[in-house]
Parts: sequence; structure tokens; C-alpha cells
Amino acid sequence: MVKAEHSPVSLLSVTRSSFALQCSTIGGGKKLNRSFHARLLSSDLRSLICLLMSISLSLASAPTFADEDDEIDTEIDWSARFTRIVDIKTEHLDNYIRNDKNGYDKLILARVNSQAPGEKDVKKYEVLWYRRGDPVGMRRLGSLAFQAPQKIALHVMHSSYPVEDDEIKAAADACLRLFLDLHARTMSPSAIVVPKQSFNAFVQRMNQLGFYSAEEPEPNQPVQASIILSVESEPPGMRQLLFYTGRGF
Repeated sequence: MVKAEHSPVSLLSVTRSSFALQCSTIGGGKKLNRSFHARLLSSDLRSLICLLMSISLSLASAPTFADEDDEIDTEIDWSARFTRIVDIKTEHLDNYIRNDKNGYDKLILARVNSQAPGEKDVKKYEVLWYRRGDPVGMRRLGSLAFQAPQKIALHVMHSSYPVEDDEIKAAADACLRLFLDLHARTMSPSAIVVPKQSFNAFVQRMNQLGFYSAEEPEPNQPVQASIILSVESEPPGMRQLLFYTGRGF
């Protein structure tokens, strides 16, 4: 961070004192006439104040530079934070059943796969179908091919933007189903990573499902909740803790 060594106020007071001292000792120690000294000081002081004001404004508008230790993360370091990533990707299925009167002509498909960070070996887990946010079908394609302990990220993705409300509902339901699947294997997700464009809508949907949003409690503050989920945005910048007690709000 670039900092000015003197503030405009302190610089003004020091310069004013030194200027008055020099004016009072001009001519081999002979003091100037008081009226001349006052006029000279008043005229030059006005010029000095104008100069310092311009310097102050330039310092205030000058760009600031972050220190090397204050770099802002622009992407998630998957390999450093997680050992396993479970992807949930939603997409539209238009005209799935043509001319259907019950809404099956417009479905949302959620594909669930898992992989280790940085690896291309994707393990297919399941496919889910949703109608108006409600699950209507599921096909299990494999198993969760990893054992505890793991640092797991549930990674939500969308095939297109803007994201409709039915896709948000499908993504939230799929995350809760995966939480139960992982819990049955004595594991839980370290974070749910959601695109920044749909972050707020995702959190609101989780609130509708019985989770309440709250700040991270102090280390010595007890928390009464059966489920705690951390929702983060991609790219980074937004984070929300969600608590579920089973008793509503």
C-alpha cells in the first residue's frame, strides 16, 4: 500500500512555522516591519494553502496498490481444498413427452458425477429428472467410488444461462439427496459450490426447504443444529452458512 509520509494538515503547520521564521530573520538578523511581515505572510500563505490543497486532492485520488499478501482469489483451488468433487449439472429437457398436459414436456435433468481434483477419470453416479422442482425419476448409474475420510465439494453447474427457478430447485434437491447419501457413508460435504449468478436464488431455495441463514458463530458459542452446510460462490466472493434444526425457523 502506497502511503504519504506526511498528512496535508501536519505539512501545512510545519511549512507555516518555518516560513514565518525565515521571514522574521531576513537581512542579516534584522526583523522586518510587522505590517510588511503580515502582508507577506498572508499573501504567501494563501498560495501555500492552495498548493497543499491540490497536493491533498491528488493524494486522495491516487490509486492504491495491494500488498503481495492481500491478493484476492479469482478462482477456487480445488486440489488444495478438496480430495473429491461431486458435480451436479442441470439442463433443460424440452418436449420430453410431447403435448403432455401434466408438465412432462418440460423437465429438468440433473447429472451427478464424481472425480478427484485434476483428474479426468469421471465416475457416473446417477441421473435425476425434475418437473417443476419436484423429483419424478432417478436412474442409478454407479456408486460413490470413495471412502471416508474425504474433503468433498458438491459442485453445482448449469448448462445454460440465465438459470430458471426450476433449475435452482432441482440443484438444491440434488444437493440434499447427496448429503444423505454421503451421511450414510459417514461423510459430509465440506462446501457446496454454486455459480455466482445463481448463488442468492440457491440460498433462498434452501431457506424454503427449512434451512436458516446465519453468520459463523464464535468458537465458544454452542450451535443447536443437526445439519450445517457452507455454500460458496464460483468465482469466490460470496459465502453463506445454512443451519437445519428440524424445528423450522
